[in-house]
Amino acid sequence: MSHDAPFPLMDGEEILIETRPHPLAMLDLMLFWLFIGGLGVFFTAYFPELQARLTEMVKLEIFARYSYEIIWFASLILPLVIMAVFRINFGYVLTLLLLVAGNLYLRFKVAPRYGLEDARLENLMLMAVGLVGVLGVELFRRGHRYYVTTHRIVARFGSLRVSERSTLYSKIDDLMLQQTILGKLLNFGTVIPITAAGLGMGQDLAIAGAGAGGGKAGLRAGVFAAGGKAKNVPRELSIYVLFRVSDPDEARNIILQEMEARERPRRKRRRLEEEDDE
Repeated sequence: MSHDAPFPLMDGEEILIETRPHPLAMLDLMLFWLFIGGLGVFFTAYFPELQARLTEMVKLEIFARYSYEIIWFASLILPLVIMAVFRINFGYVLTLLLLVAGNLYLRFKVAPRYGLEDARLENLMLMAVGLVGVLGVELFRRGHRYYVTTHRIVARFGSLRVSERSTLYSKIDDLMLQQTILGKLLNFGTVIPITAAGLGMGQDLAIAGAGAGGGKAGLRAGVFAAGGKAKNVPRELSIYVLFRVSDPDEARNIILQEMEARERPRRKRRRLEEEDDE
């Protein structure tokens, strides 16, 4: 199969497959940013009516006064914390803090200055952030390119500034395929080459802890102890693997065939050496 290579090829090297992540490979991130933008639409178009019903149901003066602020912040905190924990990326916590800061700045600085107190600029901010997030995820997905050649696997990321990683077949000890339920339905998945140096592997940390605390007159002191055990597990770091590519079985089979082609002469040589020893 003929492809134009954006990187220098070795002697006799040919590109067998060129691919990138499936359009739905980063669906979780897409849905996250769509949710943020959708909150802006919801609070602008539907919340006033909902707020009136909630204040009738919840007979608390503080809730009636601050129901908008309470629900606005709660609607952001829950998904951002979930993403931060399950994706082990506390950049989402920073996103939450920036959105809260943006809310306060727009409401107490910008809106009074321009007479826009009733405009709810913070909701326009959510819509804009959601749109930018969706576009950013798509650009991030399109920035990945994977090449399976007759000699190696090449992963490239970026457009203006390009990162490239090559893995020779001779360095690969194992090959794994991971698919989500959606990936099985739509035929996309992650092919993970595992090397002796640990490429394709990461660590999960299981933690058990105990704590004790006490205090009086508003003063508190506490002691906490924790222990953990780490284990190596396959990791889907997009520059180290073929991340959620279409038809992963084809890519895996071609890689296995190329690995087998390099292993065959070694087995033959070992067999001849064993026959000579006999």
